[in-house]
Amino acid sequence: MSTIARVVVGVALAGLLARAAVAAPARGRARRFRVRTLLLPTGVRARIVRAFMQADIDVTPEAAARWWVLAVASVAWFAMVLAPPLLVPAIVAAVTAGPIGVRMRSGQARRAVRAALPGVLDLIVAQLRAGGTVAEALDTVASRPGPLRADFARVSARCSLGAGLDPALAQWAQERPIPGVRSAAGALAMVTLIGGSAATALEGLSVSLRNDDAALGEAKALSAQARVSAIVVGGAPLAYLIFAAATDPGSTDVLVSTTAGRICLVLGLGLEGLAAVWMRALLGQSR
Repeated sequence: MSTIARVVVGVALAGLLARAAVAAPARGRARRFRVRTLLLPTGVRARIVRAFMQADIDVTPEAAARWWVLAVASVAWFAMVLAPPLLVPAIVAAVTAGPIGVRMRSGQARRAVRAALPGVLDLIVAQLRAGGTVAEALDTVASRPGPLRADFARVSARCSLGAGLDPALAQWAQERPIPGVRSAAGALAMVTLIGGSAATALEGLSVSLRNDDAALGEAKALSAQARVSAIVVGGAPLAYLIFAAATDPGSTDVLVSTTAGRICLVLGLGLEGLAAVWMRALLGQSR
């Protein structure tokens, strides 16, 4: 009986192994097409996607989160090796550097889109006067390099999927909440309804946007000295703290080893953040 049982078990095991060997290539191919589970919550991922879209950052939220965690870990390790008393401030700075960098990149993208918008409107006006349509003009803009290429490529893709031009332009205005885009979207929707006879109004909008850009550029040039002074005044204490911790680590022991020192460190960093917000508000009012 033992010999028969061994034969049965051996045959069954051989059949199972043969079946697994036959199905292995198909499983491997299916595993490559399997949708990976998202590491980020849906709401958080949607916000990150929106922020990256406004900043023109072509990176998935999951990849950005992995690089962010790696950067924070690297900064923490270097701070532990070079200046252990500044470990906590270094981690806080590394954690906040990611959102601050995205916000700064978003500001650069906003300015680039704003500067390129009048030229795009001029191109659309030229095509309308040549007998083209708004959809054809948008396809032309989407095929040319520039800050608005990705925006109008999304508009053209939505139209090709069956969405109307008006909803696609309205969605573009929501994705780019900057001055001038909403007016341009409304003007393009109006031209779609009226036709080429409204090209003059679109050309007037382009001239108005150029005049606004010139006024903003002049205001920015006049406030350049104030902005540099704000950066120097706000960054000098932090630069001195980092320099002192790197050259003489013992000088910062009081800040992290005593209760009074920790309170002073927290209050100092808090006042630095408050001063940065205050100076940004003052510079915004002076523009």
